[in-house]
Amino acid sequence: MQSNNPASTKMKTNQLLKSSLTQLLLGLLAAGALLATALSANASIVNFALGADDYGSLTIGGVTLCIYDNISAAGGCNSSFDMQPGVWYDIAIDYKNRAGSDGMSLSWDQPGPASIGYGFSGSFPGLVPKANFRTLNADGTSYVSGLRGDYYDLNGNLQSTVIGEGPIDAINNVYNNQVVGSWNGYGYFSLFEERLSGQIQLTTPPTPAPELRNISTRAFVQTGDNVLIGGLIIQGTETKRVIIRAIGPELSAPPFHIPNALANPTLELHDRTGALIASNDNWQRTIIGGIITGNQRRDIQNSGYAPSDPRESAIVADLRAGNYTAIVRGVNNTTGVGLVEVYDLD
Repeated sequence: MQSNNPASTKMKTNQLLKSSLTQLLLGLLAAGALLATALSANASIVNFALGADDYGSLTIGGVTLCIYDNISAAGGCNSSFDMQPGVWYDIAIDYKNRAGSDGMSLSWDQPGPASIGYGFSGSFPGLVPKANFRTLNADGTSYVSGLRGDYYDLNGNLQSTVIGEGPIDAINNVYNNQVVGSWNGYGYFSLFEERLSGQIQLTTPPTPAPELRNISTRAFVQTGDNVLIGGLIIQGTETKRVIIRAIGPELSAPPFHIPNALANPTLELHDRTGALIASNDNWQRTIIGGIITGNQRRDIQNSGYAPSDPRESAIVADLRAGNYTAIVRGVNNTTGVGLVEVYDLD
């Protein structure tokens, strides 16, 4: 942060950390009075709430969104603006303290949570961060984080300038006008105007990395060694939660209409040594043993991948790194077309 007036910066650190304005805005936020719409991280409509002692205006992209003007009481105004993530928009906030009260605050609910203003810190539940702020440096040759703050007396005379006002995305303690102190050699006073300017940007939501969620193999299941076998490999240092399914009867139903579907498939899961570590015959009945230590019916239903026919089999497993083999057979050596599937549940 650059400042041409160290005294003004020092004054900011000598303030009380609680104000009636803060409590008012937090109450309005909690009640949904200011931030009325909860939006997803991919939306571009942003709801802004501006709080001020007695006067405040908010302008973004050259459009004045809202003005609060009441010298008798602290309050605020709210409005919405369509912002595309990754695009920088000009922002200006004009704040006046004409009666010597609390402070100024700006909050938003998309992508939020963050605020510039007195007394706001931390996160608001259910809101997704964040926005960036920047302004030109003193030479006008490059950008610095934060906003430019120009401070005036109420007659419009410039008192000081702070470049890089912030940290904006966490908490920005504006002058608490209850504190009496010297400011730029102009003596003791508590009335002033602050004009913040710069640019605001919604951070671009990260693009999820592509990942494999399901793999399956279909074949004609016979007897002996001619059964359906599917292999999977787990890598990494943490366990991977998967559901493994053996499907047969539903293959004969729409939309598949596969003839000679395996009428009653069973499922086995073996580790890299060939040891049997889990098995199932009819997914609604759990076979306890190996890595299966409790009833799995609810886990299978909650996974979203419960088989549609009770004769089909499924296992939910938390697997450590290693090689595994799933084997599908027919009950009583029956044969037919079967399907073995693995779904990633993490």
